[in-house]
Amino acid sequence: MYKKILDKLQVLTISFEKWLNKVFSQQYNPFYYHGAVPNLFMWTLFITGLLLFAYFQPTLDSAYISVNYISNKIPFGSVVRGMHRYSADAMMIAVLIHAIRVYFTDRYRKYRWIAWYSGVALILCMLVIGITGYVLVWDERSYMIVLMMTDALKQIPVIGFPLAELFVNGKVITHYTMAMSFFLHVGISFFLFYLLWLHYLRISRPVTDVPLGLGLLLTATIVIPSALIPVVSGKPAVLTQTPQEFPLDWFYLWIFPLFSGMPALIVWTALFIGVAVLLAVPYLITDEPKSPAIVSLSNCVGCTLCAKDCPYEAIYMVPRTDHPKFKQLAIVIDSRCAECGLCVGACAFKAIDLPQEHSKEIIAKIGDVLKEPAGVGT
Repeated sequence: MYKKILDKLQVLTISFEKWLNKVFSQQYNPFYYHGAVPNLFMWTLFITGLLLFAYFQPTLDSAYISVNYISNKIPFGSVVRGMHRYSADAMMIAVLIHAIRVYFTDRYRKYRWIAWYSGVALILCMLVIGITGYVLVWDERSYMIVLMMTDALKQIPVIGFPLAELFVNGKVITHYTMAMSFFLHVGISFFLFYLLWLHYLRISRPVTDVPLGLGLLLTATIVIPSALIPVVSGKPAVLTQTPQEFPLDWFYLWIFPLFSGMPALIVWTALFIGVAVLLAVPYLITDEPKSPAIVSLSNCVGCTLCAKDCPYEAIYMVPRTDHPKFKQLAIVIDSRCAECGLCVGACAFKAIDLPQEHSKEIIAKIGDVLKEPAGVGT
């Protein structure tokens, strides 16, 4: 039943992408760059973050003043701040769309489990970066976030109080609290690069950049709102006055209404279960035993085409001494083989095949896929 639902979702996703081809054309269809679009917004965040860093002062006394100085005194400072904020929301939207598409198209299991696990870690890191980013503004919302998060962390058994003190960087809110938020915001941002490396680890030719035209269009979606709808701070935080409410960014601060509506321990338990379910998703479907590609020693000429075309780095070349003419031999890493058949289509010498499918059948399927864009809209 579960597999049938996923199959139907995959058909719907592909149909939706075909419809988008009519709107954007195949070259600029954003769904064909669903992994590259978050990268565009991530680099925007890094560039604008560096510009903001030049003027930001991470202390309780100066944070609010420096943020307003950037917005009101620095040329285009308000636009840069707006781009930083709107890029963060856009990146979360793009990441969620990316994850949903990967799930709907069954690209998260078996040899892709590393990408799925690192993707879950990326989303969790983004949430921490987003929450600490709001703390750095140090307005009433920032103060309320610190208070609510500290109280919520204390509800975690055993490690709750140490985590709360680590978040506040002490027992009470001081300048060190702002320093810790700044450290988490910037430090975890750089940690994203390591997670991205893991994310791309098993993909030999990942699509990391969008076409220029699509990139300009997506950039416009954050530049225009930044100019027309500037991001503004709330009232400055006053440690002797506890705010009663604050505006929400539902992409990053959605957990705080949950803290207000139910015991924090229930929220943390639900969050833990949710993450555990995400980590278990790649193993909810049991597949038939693997039948990885097999190389024919007598036919392999060492041309390297199969190794170059394999998108999962499941094929590599080794020196060959048993043949007077051909100097290399293709070797298949069984655990990485996705049985996709691309290597079969790349080989002109019938030197590699999938045991359960004839090479002619695989080449015919590849031909159908290559012809598909031409038939869109017919």
